[in-house]
Parts: sequence; structure tokens; C-alpha cells
Amino acid sequence: MKRTAIVCLSAALLATSCSDSKPDANGKPDPNDEKAASAAVVKSYAAAWVKAWAPEGKPDAAAALTDNPATFGPQLDGVDTALAVASAKVTPTGEASCADGSNCTQDVAVEAILRGIGTMTWTAKVATVKVGDAWKVKATGDSIYPELGEANYLKRSRTLPPRASILDRTGKPLTSQRQVVTVGVAAGNKATAATYAAFKTYLDVDPARLKKRAVAAPVGQFVDAITIRAEEWYKIQPKMGKLPGVLTMGGTKSLAETPTFARNLIGVMKQADAESLKNAGPTAASSDDVGASALQFVYQQQLAGTPGGVVTLRAKDTKRTVKDVFKQPTKPGTAVKTSIDASLQRAAEKALGTSKLPASLVAIQASTGQILAAANGPTATSYNRAFLGRYAPGSTFKVVTAAALLGTGMTASSPVTCSNTITVFGKTFKNYDALAPYGSGSLQRAFEQSCNTALISNQGKLARDGMVKAAAMFGFGQDTKVSISSYGGTVPAPKDDVEKAASMIGQGTVTASPLQMAMVAATVKNGTALKPVLVPGKDPAGPAASPLPPATASALRAMMRSTVTNGTGKVLAGNGAVSAKTGTAEVVVNGKVTTNGWMIGYRGDVAFAVIVEGGASGSKAAGPILKSFLSQFK
Repeated sequence: MKRTAIVCLSAALLATSCSDSKPDANGKPDPNDEKAASAAVVKSYAAAWVKAWAPEGKPDAAAALTDNPATFGPQLDGVDTALAVASAKVTPTGEASCADGSNCTQDVAVEAILRGIGTMTWTAKVATVKVGDAWKVKATGDSIYPELGEANYLKRSRTLPPRASILDRTGKPLTSQRQVVTVGVAAGNKATAATYAAFKTYLDVDPARLKKRAVAAPVGQFVDAITIRAEEWYKIQPKMGKLPGVLTMGGTKSLAETPTFARNLIGVMKQADAESLKNAGPTAASSDDVGASALQFVYQQQLAGTPGGVVTLRAKDTKRTVKDVFKQPTKPGTAVKTSIDASLQRAAEKALGTSKLPASLVAIQASTGQILAAANGPTATSYNRAFLGRYAPGSTFKVVTAAALLGTGMTASSPVTCSNTITVFGKTFKNYDALAPYGSGSLQRAFEQSCNTALISNQGKLARDGMVKAAAMFGFGQDTKVSISSYGGTVPAPKDDVEKAASMIGQGTVTASPLQMAMVAATVKNGTALKPVLVPGKDPAGPAASPLPPATASALRAMMRSTVTNGTGKVLAGNGAVSAKTGTAEVVVNGKVTTNGWMIGYRGDVAFAVIVEGGASGSKAAGPILKSFLSQFK
């Protein structure tokens, strides 16, 4: 120890410090040990820099470590703003290099995540200087970025790739880049009361909120209000275009052929909010239009691709680029191919347009389970009833009931009696109003005429869980894995014979979506329940249950066909070899009992389901919609 001390003492005659200097009593490096002292201030500066560039961060702590806080703080903050940094990691590397006793440099590795672009990395050479008894970082731009100095600044630009299309089953685009117009006002008070009133009248924009934004915005800024299709703007342009303060900006946006076409499947695009921005991933920006619902939301990152960006070093005096210091090329998005048949989707929407009541239609390819069309009408709605609606399926569920009874050994010709009413443990069930009791008949006749009492009279043949097991053969009770949210139906185990009887006519605790009931019809046609698929290759496909017994499948096909030729589905006669089942379900709405009209079936390889909320019956309410739908394709 003494020998070491002597060496240090000798060295002190030639240099200002010794590498073996110890920290002072407060644990701080000896300011006369330039390497240790410089390294310490650089370490503190790096930590303060990270905090300065954190969300809501401020540069004060980092600036306080420099020899000129007043100039350095705004410069560090300015680089943060110019690059739009989401977060940063700053790490001192190597050792300090000291030229004399009061000036040192040390490298720091910077990794900055630029919002909406990606990660930019660089190495800055931080200079330190001894000021009195303290070491400080030199307040120069080079301590932030190489060659930044006082004469240059950094500027970034961002480029979005064109959004990829959502495709139909043939590969043709359901969405594509279409002309849009962003309508807004000039900042300040240029817009008048008449201008803001027009925004409310023609564009349903909140005038008070728009005015507040306009008044607060910097002079010369365009304050956007809404982006609409170009053709929509052209219709109202004569009424709005010349109003004081109105400004417009053209552009393109990934849109379907009309604002309502397949809206609940394709989804909509909107400026990002907290939820959709998080879903869009780290390269999205709050100013971006992103997928806000359905497939546009689910496949946002695939469709959007990756934005590109360029950061340039520019001269303050000329504003010219000195050099590009960071480049990230754009990466185009990739298309999402769906199972949608565009012509059938148009046919479904047109058919629903004939209804005066809320209605939904789903069409399925029976042989694959692929969804061909799904629509809600008569007007556009943000709620996808076709996939998410939880309805009592009523008599359309008698397809499942018939399968359950056939499983007990009954056949289509087994005798059953259609009475006016039937009582099960004190609960009286009746038929729908249009059906008069006809007495003795076959199971097939009871099915095609939709006689509740005839089927319920055989509930004793079924085990307590008989309807649950029969429903499972049609895919009930499974979590559907379709790309967008959907409901697969529920058939709970009945608590008693009354609940079991109710389930046999699709009432009680049984619920299903139009999608699930279309799958019931598809199961009869195909012979095996399949998983519904909207995006082939992404959604699970294949069997959802074991095949129906061949005799059961054959009998159900005959029953559904005779429902059209001889029963309640006659409204579809003349539309080819259609097989169907009607249904009327009682529901309570606002304390009052009303009915929903159902119809399910298939023609060829296309299975379908329609529900009409408040419909008097399946044949009267759903029948005309299906007749229109079937008439539009072969």
C-alpha cells in the first residue's frame, strides 16, 4: 500500500490526478480524478436524458448537468419533439478519454423509438468539462447527436404504404384505395355561425367542438373535422364549399364499394383512438386512420404494413439537407382473403332492404362451412346481429328436435298427434296461431306444419340431456373461432321436463345467432357440422362434431324439402329445389310479448338463415326476404 501511494504521489507531479483516487466522504468521485468524475456526470446525464424523452418528460434535470442549462434544455427537448420520440435508452459505453485535466469525452449509445416509424440508433460523443470543482456536460448539440452542434437540426418525415385490400373468395378486392375529402375550417375566427351550422346539418359534426378547436389552433392551420368519400362531398359542395372558413384536403382511403357494403364483416376505418392505436402496434401514430372494427381491426397490422421514415440533418441557415442520417423503407401490407361471395353479399343486402323491421341474413357454403354473406338491415348498424345476436330460435330449432327424436328409434313416418294444447307438469304449450290441430299424423307432417304439441308429446322419449346431445351434433355449445366476434349458440341442460319441452320448440333457455342457425341448415345438407370460416387459412376449419347418422340426415333432408312443397315454407316454392324450416319465436321486449320471424334452409350448396325482429311469423316476415335473396342467384 505504501509503495502504491508513493507512485501516485510521483505521478501527481506530472498530471492533475491519479487513477487510484478514492471517492470523497459523500461517495462522490474525486473531482481531481477526471476519468471517474467525467464518467459519473455522463452516467447521470444519460439517466436524465432517458427521463427527459419519456412521455411527459422534461429536460430540466439533464440540462442542469451541463455548463449552460438555459440553452441546452430547449435543444434537447427540441430534438425529442423533432424526432417524435416515444421512449429512449441511453447507455454510456467504453471509458472516458481525457485530453487534459479539465476536458474529457465519452461515447453514449442511444436507442430511440420514433413514434410511428421504429427504432433509430446512434452514438453520441459527450464532452465534459470541469467548471470550478464540478464536472459538467458541455452544452453542445454534439452531446445529443453527432454533427448537430449549433448550426444544424434534425428533421423527420414519415411515409405510410398503401393499405392492402380485403379480398373476396375469388381474390377480387372488397376494399381499395378510393378518393376522399377531408373537410375542415381555417384556424382562428374565419368560420362564421352559418359555417358551423352547415357542418352540423350536412356532416353531423358537433359545431361547438369544432369551433373550440379552430379558435385554439395556431394561425394558418387546417383544422380537420371529418373525412368523407369524394362523391359525398361533391353532393354538398355547392352548399358548403363557399362558406367562410371552409377548407378541404383531398386524399385516398381504403374503403369498400359503398359505405354500407359488408360493413359488419369488413369493418370501418377511423382516426386512431386509445384502443385502436394499441391494436395497431408500435409503428402506428395517433393521426393515422386505422381499422376500428371487424376485419379492418383484427388484421390492422397485416393490412397496414410498416411505415417508412427518413431523418435528415439540416443546416439551420439554409434549411437544406446536409445528409440523411436514418432511413427505414416502407413495407407494404398484405391482403386478407375472405370467404365472402361479393354477389351473394349484394343480394343479401338488397333483400334485407325490402324489410321494414330489423333483420339479418347469413349464407354459408354447406360443404365447407365458409361464410358467403352476412348482412344486417334494413339500414346499416354498428351491431352485427347476424353474428352476435342471441335469439330464441323458435321452430327452426325443430331440426335439432327431429334429430333427437330420430335418435330414439322414431322415423319420419312415426305417428304423432297434433293437438291444440299440451300440458307438461302444469305448463301449457300451444301451437302458433295459424295452425289448427289436425289430430293424427306423422313426424314428418308435424315437422312441415310446425306443430309444437306433436313434438312435445314425445318429450318422454328423450333423456334429460337428449336435446343437449342432439344440439352438439349441429355444433352448438362450442366457442366459434371466426376472425370477428361471433356467437355459436347455447342449449343448457334443462332443470326439469318443462324446460326440456320448451327447448324442443326453440324456446326457454335455448339461444342462437343467425350464423349458428345457418350452420344448422348447412349440417343437414352436408351431413356433418362444420366450423364456420370467414378467413380461410386463419379461422379453424373442419368438422365441429361427428357426422349425423345417415338415416337421420336423410330424414331431415326430406322433412325440410316437404316443408317447402307441402308445409309452412311454401312461400319459397318456385325458387328451385329449396329445403327450409320456418320458425316463430316468442320473446319479451320492454315487458311485452312479441315474436321474431325465422327461416333457415338451403338450396344447392348454399345454406342460409334469416331473422326478422318483431316479425309475425317465419313465412310472413322472413319468407319474402329469402324469396328475394334466392331470386338473385342460381
